[in-house]
Amino acid sequence: MLKSFSSSLQPDEFVTKLKSFVDEEEIDPGSPTQFSGERPVIGRFSTRHFTLQRRVGIHWVLWWLTPGQWFKPYLNGDVTDANSGSRIELTGGTPIPVKLLWVLILLGVSGLISVWTVFSYPYNISHDPAHSAMDLLAGIVLLSLLSGLLVLLPVVGWFQTRFHLSDILNELQKHLDLKPVE
Repeated sequence: MLKSFSSSLQPDEFVTKLKSFVDEEEIDPGSPTQFSGERPVIGRFSTRHFTLQRRVGIHWVLWWLTPGQWFKPYLNGDVTDANSGSRIELTGGTPIPVKLLWVLILLGVSGLISVWTVFSYPYNISHDPAHSAMDLLAGIVLLSLLSGLLVLLPVVGWFQTRFHLSDILNELQKHLDLKPVE
């Protein structure tokens, strides 16, 4: 997602007003949501850059065990000077390193199972011909199941978090009176 907005507020005023309705990203292990505060949006701020995420409704220990946490989208924003206020560039989605790591895990697991199955088949024919076909089929089934699972987990994560970015954007528009720039 890439969107641009304008605001009548100056960049420093914009970030200050943004901080007024967004909780700072401060870890609190005693809190059920892992972060201190109660507001629906959590953020990290620098001078003219911010990163926002949506607070989840379940206990943080359970949330860390779900694909929704692993593929959680973040909304990154840059605030710059404009003629009569500020311009806000918003980008959002799951971080690229997470996606790349998941592709590497998928390819690594699939490749390892495939190589193991293919190279063990001649050995099994020579030393255990009665079970060689069963071992080959077991490798194919294992490859299918694990590859399917590794493809299914990001889809589950997307279903769990598909409205997070739009919820954050709605909060920003509600509090900051943003106007879309085309």
